[in-house]
Amino acid sequence: MRQEIRITVLVENTSIGALACEHGLSLFIEYAGGRVLLDAGSTDALCKNADAMGISLAGLDAYVLSHGHYDHSGGFAEIFLRDPAAKVYARKEALDVYLSAAGGMHEISVPQSVASQRDKFIPVDGIREILPGIVLVPHSTKGLGRIGEKCGLYKRQNHQIVPDDFAHEQSLVINTANGLVIFNSCSHAGAENIIREARDACGQKRVYAYVGGLHMKGKKDGRESCIFSDREVDALCGVFLWEGIEQIYTGHCTGAPGFEKLHHRLGNRVHRLSTGLQFEL
Repeated sequence: MRQEIRITVLVENTSIGALACEHGLSLFIEYAGGRVLLDAGSTDALCKNADAMGISLAGLDAYVLSHGHYDHSGGFAEIFLRDPAAKVYARKEALDVYLSAAGGMHEISVPQSVASQRDKFIPVDGIREILPGIVLVPHSTKGLGRIGEKCGLYKRQNHQIVPDDFAHEQSLVINTANGLVIFNSCSHAGAENIIREARDACGQKRVYAYVGGLHMKGKKDGRESCIFSDREVDALCGVFLWEGIEQIYTGHCTGAPGFEKLHHRLGNRVHRLSTGLQFEL
């Protein structure tokens, strides 16, 4: 029997209607009777939006943190108040210190209001199935620190600041009859690496859909810009086409200019994530 995935965008940088938006991402995922929250945005906005949409975030089957940045974790403070039994699957490195050089070096770690509640986190080390057909996949690609340095992302390690190798980042992969559906909230390690890692972890099955940000957003002369060159955008689109990926839902750190470049090349394969959007795969 075919089972569809239903996704509700609880918070994103943009919004449909009167729902709150912020720099962050939170997705409510329903599949095969299971209910999963992937990320929690920057603040309690996801909870207010969920209330407005009639979605209860208490007693879910799984809570997942994609990586250790504030704009994906801050809302867990409110989640923990609403559901004292909530436990969040996160990479064991997710509560370390992370920094961005954009606009001057500054910290972008999980907020202390969340990170201080370490007993609320289930440390994930390696590939882990959290529900039937739903798997967390870490990075296995070597040399990702080069990407971290290129995009100005760093971590504190042994009292030193070094390029982030994204050991704290993981994909959520759902193995469906149509193929794999990959959720990676910011795709820091690059979509090509993430797709290969997901296929390796799930028996080389084809990828049907990709959901999440693509880390293309920047700022130039005070305006939002795309940090990917045209050649890099072409290469990314070539990966999606080569893999035969039919549905791409992106937003957050992709940015509006990046989205337009993708849509120009890939057409109706590409859809915009926005707070309040509900869709099925």
